[in-house]
Amino acid sequence: MAKRDKLIEILQTFNEPVTIVEWVKRIVEIYPSILTQLKSGKEIDVRELTAILSLKVSKNEFPNIVIVQNEPYRRIQYMTEEEKKAFIAKVVTQDIEPVEKDEKIKEDLDNFTELDRYRVQEFNNIVRQLNEHFNLNLLLSQVSESKDKKLEGKYHADNLQILTKEHTLSKLNTENKFTIDEQKSYIKRVIIVFSMVNKGLDIDARDEVLELLLERLAKVY
Repeated sequence: MAKRDKLIEILQTFNEPVTIVEWVKRIVEIYPSILTQLKSGKEIDVRELTAILSLKVSKNEFPNIVIVQNEPYRRIQYMTEEEKKAFIAKVVTQDIEPVEKDEKIKEDLDNFTELDRYRVQEFNNIVRQLNEHFNLNLLLSQVSESKDKKLEGKYHADNLQILTKEHTLSKLNTENKFTIDEQKSYIKRVIIVFSMVNKGLDIDARDEVLELLLERLAKVY
């Protein structure tokens, strides 16, 4: 079996996407002689082998190895041609999704009253200021269910709540909207967690600014 085929075969032993270094460690475990075969008998280490394979993956020298994640580290996976086509189609759909979402939001806002548009605008302003003042990564998240069936699926303030980017992407709590008390409690807890990292934040100023922003939020929530 050719070296390339052995490397691919080892990657196929993983049931989920892996980092290149995880792939390399298993290669060395199963196929230790690889460390002396890639450079005409000169022994290399895991670091150098990782660099070699990383470059080959970047140059697409393994057509059936697909990069499925870039952050925080690249993760790769072996795919058949059919699986690769399906994956690419999914990625294209995900890339188009923000454009379609923006178009839908614009369409919804155009059909709302001036008060409705103001509430959404104020929501956005509050999220932006929370992020600026407290170094957060909050986003406006649209819930899937609405108390008013006429507003279901609409980008209306009654369907919006504030979540972290991670919770928004993982679709946590996206069915029913927080109550205003739950929303305030959520924001305060997020700030506590983030303030443990940002120790330079003025606690007194933080509390005063937060209360002002939460008062504004309650009026449009």
